[in-house]
Amino acid sequence: MPIQAWERCLEYNDNRSLVTVEENGRGIKFINNKRKKVALYRVDGCIITEGIKCDFLFLINEDKRAFFIELKGSDLEKAVQQISKTIEQLHPYLPEYILEGRIITTRVRTPALKSPYIIKLQKILRKTGGTLNIKAKSDEVTI
Repeated sequence: MPIQAWERCLEYNDNRSLVTVEENGRGIKFINNKRKKVALYRVDGCIITEGIKCDFLFLINEDKRAFFIELKGSDLEKAVQQISKTIEQLHPYLPEYILEGRIITTRVRTPALKSPYIIKLQKILRKTGGTLNIKAKSDEVTI
């Protein structure tokens, strides 16, 4: 399933200065002051239609960075599993990309941050030079 096959799941592919991804009061903003070429894909129900998957994939092509985004209520462990499974399926199509995980929840319980699922996902992302950020309600990333 090459990226060209994902075209029907493409929300946009341009160089807009502000990218906002929102759902049910949770969201993430990407500030694109340098007007880099960016693309947003809907993963859930489009690129991946069955099984566990995250909500969106945001690509910064010239930087070779891929953000796997999950907008979640309060089940942090499930959100981590959704991102992990999506990376497992899509990483072969993004071999040179730095993989980033972004989870936006309604609230974050501190003990959940030490989950073995989170530690495993952080290790996978670190291998590509990426990170995992978990925020309550909203996040903002300057690209």
